[in-house]
Amino acid sequence: MQAENLAQVADALYGLDPAEFRAARDERASQARAAGDRELDDAISKLRRPTVSAWLVNRLARQTPDEVGRLLELGESLREAQQTLAGDRLRELSAQRRQLIRELTQEAKRLAAQARRQVSDQAEREVEATLEAALADPAAAAAVQSGRLTTGLAYAGMGGIDMAGAVAVPDVPGRARQRAAEAPPVGPDGAERQQAREPGTGGGAERGAGRPATGKRAVATAGDVRETAAQRREAREDARRKAREDARDVARLAAERGLGEADAAAEEAGAALDEAEQQLAEAAEQHAAAQRRIDDLEQQLDAAQAQQTQAARAVRDARRRRDVASRSADSAQRRLTQARAKLDGLR
Repeated sequence: MQAENLAQVADALYGLDPAEFRAARDERASQARAAGDRELDDAISKLRRPTVSAWLVNRLARQTPDEVGRLLELGESLREAQQTLAGDRLRELSAQRRQLIRELTQEAKRLAAQARRQVSDQAEREVEATLEAALADPAAAAAVQSGRLTTGLAYAGMGGIDMAGAVAVPDVPGRARQRAAEAPPVGPDGAERQQAREPGTGGGAERGAGRPATGKRAVATAGDVRETAAQRREAREDARRKAREDARDVARLAAERGLGEADAAAEEAGAALDEAEQQLAEAAEQHAAAQRRIDDLEQQLDAAQAQQTQAARAVRDARRRRDVASRSADSAQRRLTQARAKLDGLR
C-alpha cells in the first residue's frame, strides 16, 4: 500500500459532508479491492466518519487556509511571549486570540449554512475548543491544518491534548513535528504548561544548583534543615495537587470522548432519519399519485354507469313503444281480415 494514495483518499473523503462520508468511503475501498490492493482497501475501510465539529474545522482549513494560518502564527507568538514573560505582549495577543476564534467560528457557521447544515450549540463549542487546542499545541495545530480531523480537540491543561485517533492518516510536516516536540504548549488563558527546567536556567533556588559548596555553606545549619523539610512538604503538596488535577483532566477527557462518540452516533442516526424521511416522502408521493389515478378512474366509472343507466332507460322506453305499436298492428290486422271476410260475403 502506498501511503500517498491513502493520504489522497483521506483528503478527498474528509472534504465531504459527514452524511456522504460512509458511502464514499465504501466506494473507495471497493475500488481498491477491485484493483487488488487489499492493504489499501483495509486502511480505507478503517477511516472514521468525522463529527460535525471536525468536518467544520476541516472546511475551515481547506477553504480559509490564510485565516487558519493566522491562528497558528498567533499560537507561535503567544508561546514566544510566554517564554520571554512579555506581559503587555501577552495581553495584546490574548485579545487577538479571542477575536480571531470568534471570527473563525462565525466563518465555520457560514460554511455550514452554505452546505445547508444546522450547527448545534454543542458543535459550535467543539469548534471553538478545537481552535483553542490548535493555539495551545503545535501538534494540534498541525492536525487542524491537515484538514483530516475525525473528531474535535480539547486542551486539557497540564494533561495535554489527547490526539489518539483524532486525525485520519496523520501527515505532520517536519517543521511542525519539530515545533510539537520542542515548543511548550499554552492554555486558552495564555498560561504556559509548566515544565522542568534544566539546572542553571531557572531562578532563585535553582541558580545555585551544581555550584561547589565552599566555606560556611558546606555546613548544614538547623535553618537549612528546617528549610529543606519545608521544601519537601511543599513538594509533596505540589505532587498531590498535580495528581488531583491530572485525575480531573483524565475524567474530563473521558467525558469529552464519550460526548464525541455520542455526537457521532447522533449524527449517524440523524443521517439515517433523513434518508428514511426522504424515502417516506417519495412513498407518500407515489401513494398520492396512485390515489389520484383511482379517483380519476372512479369518476370515469361513475360517468359510464350513469350513461349505462340512461341507455337502459331508453331501451325500456323503446320496448314499451314497440309493444304498443305491435298491439296496434295486430288489432289493425284483425280489423282488416274481418273487413275482407265481410266483403267476400256480400259478393
